[in-house]
Amino acid sequence: MNLGVPLGLSSGLCWGAADFFGGIQSRRLPALTVAFWSQAAGAVALTAALLVLVVEGERPVAAGVAWGVVAGVGSGLALVLFYRGLAEGTMSVVAPVSACGAIVPVAAALFTGNQPGFLAGVGVLAAITGVVLVSRPRAQARGANPASRGAGDVIQRPGSSGRSEGPARPGHLERPGPPGRGRSGRVLAMALGAALGFGLFYVFVDAGTAGAGSSGVTGTGGSQSSPLWVIAGARASSLLVLSMIALVGRRSALRWPGRRIGSVALVGVGDTGANLLFAYAATSGNLAVVGVLGSLYPIATVVLARWLLGERLSGGQNAGVVLALTGVGLLAAS
Repeated sequence: MNLGVPLGLSSGLCWGAADFFGGIQSRRLPALTVAFWSQAAGAVALTAALLVLVVEGERPVAAGVAWGVVAGVGSGLALVLFYRGLAEGTMSVVAPVSACGAIVPVAAALFTGNQPGFLAGVGVLAAITGVVLVSRPRAQARGANPASRGAGDVIQRPGSSGRSEGPARPGHLERPGPPGRGRSGRVLAMALGAALGFGLFYVFVDAGTAGAGSSGVTGTGGSQSSPLWVIAGARASSLLVLSMIALVGRRSALRWPGRRIGSVALVGVGDTGANLLFAYAATSGNLAVVGVLGSLYPIATVVLARWLLGERLSGGQNAGVVLALTGVGLLAAS
């Protein structure tokens, strides 16, 4: 049985949930703080799993770990851009735009001659089109009061140093007015940068795990390394990248998140679980297929934002969700 589709879809759902709650924490803490400590918590959980492998006598393959390290550089940078975008913009827009990174593994699969079948190809196109539709923001009615927008638009009060001082007090929620062109452009640039980083992560993880599946399916590379070791390399390099960014910029971003560490740690564990699910999916599925499935995380993020924050979806966004799910069905049937 080809487990690429269910594992790839599961990775997308886990990423979506982790991104939603990571975005929530990024509205209370600096984005870099959330990214660093969530990644650190995920690394702790991953270390426990690696110890089991070591006890069983499995050793890392240098090439696989190296691919993971390269993947982690891209994902680390992408994560900072993504969380910052979620904190400044609307989740229902930032998350789907960042999912355009699905184009990167699709292009890589086509370039290496690993084209999906006809039905799978139609499913890939449907899923990507659905994500694009979901990424279209809901137009605000003319003359509408900004206070009537979803709770997901609650922002932080800037302090004198330019850093946030946390959310406004209950009953005094501050909501942004119509976003200026400069701010919208900055958020869009961050989302697109995150898309590129996530897309490269998919490609490099696939290269690192190629040949590692028990079925002997070969992907784009040939390191034959366990997915756990590949993700370990990715997590180590992403933590290094985040640390360097903090040291060059604001060291205070690495401060202990205090009582929010539990929530931040859960985000990291969920993100690590999604990484592992994708890595195992890459060992048994086509890169173009599993890359698109992993990139469906905005669906989970948008749905959670709708249910928990009251962010509304337009007719086009609802159609996008349906189209994306149709694409998943076609991929599963292929």
